Amino acid sequence: MLEGHDQAPVLVTGATSQIGRRVLGRLSAADVSVAALSRRLPAEAEDENAQLIVGDLTQPALDIGQEFPSLVHIAGIWLLPPHISNLHRNGLRRLVCFSSTAIYNKLDSINASERDVARRMIAAEKSIAEQCDSMGIQWTILRPTLIYGLGLDRNVSRAAHFIRKMRVYPLATGATGLRQPVHADDLAAAAIAALQSDRAAGRSYDVGGGERLAYREMIGRIFDTLNLPRRFVPVPGLEFAVAAAGFCLRKPEVTGDVVRRMRLDLICDNDAAEADLDFQPRAFLSGGLDDLPR
Repeated sequence: MLEGHDQAPVLVTGATSQIGRRVLGRLSAADVSVAALSRRLPAEAEDENAQLIVGDLTQPALDIGQEFPSLVHIAGIWLLPPHISNLHRNGLRRLVCFSSTAIYNKLDSINASERDVARRMIAAEKSIAEQCDSMGIQWTILRPTLIYGLGLDRNVSRAAHFIRKMRVYPLATGATGLRQPVHADDLAAAAIAALQSDRAAGRSYDVGGGERLAYREMIGRIFDTLNLPRRFVPVPGLEFAVAAAGFCLRKPEVTGDVVRRMRLDLICDNDAAEADLDFQPRAFLSGGLDDLPR
């Protein structure tokens, strides 16, 4: 169970991410000492309960220099396996880390980079479970769906920026795939609950938002929140246009698969997380403009 500020801090990686900022904020608000492994400390944790641990997980020999019994790993999950032994020597006994439901839907992507990321996440999950089991570290893996909430994501926030600027949104024909966007703060709550749950040890959980929406409706909610009329432009062959734009603009993350997935259901079952972590995610954009980038 998490204790107050007089106990060993909880180490958080990926502290400047959407989830990381909310994990730090929630822990600090609960008077739990936190340490952020990062190049800089986000404003949400700048108080007497937080400390900055300067470190780079891409380096092979990471020396943290103090004991951390608990870790919430939010940086790329593939960065963690090389450091587990060292973290164990520094007292690690409880680990919660984030993967993604992308492991289910990007393995067959036409984009080589997306396929590689999915494979790396799957391999990292396996390595983490095996290493932790052998060392006696209790582990939990959380796999979110589409994340939003602090304006730092590349999905909801990118769509909001486009709608603000263009006042319309292009849709592929048949863009009826379901989405289950999940707020970063709900994921932070799930991570902290997992740290305290014996039932969550040695388990993986898919974690999605509180609503399942057709892709078109998800984008429509963004129009509504921005107080703009819903204006969609159906574009046959949109995936080819987007792929060409990504190539010309040298943005490898902009691919035709981004458009093709508008037709796919990218959802998950929250039942296990609800039972073990009391996971109760909010409805999409229930926070209004506060959930979108400024």
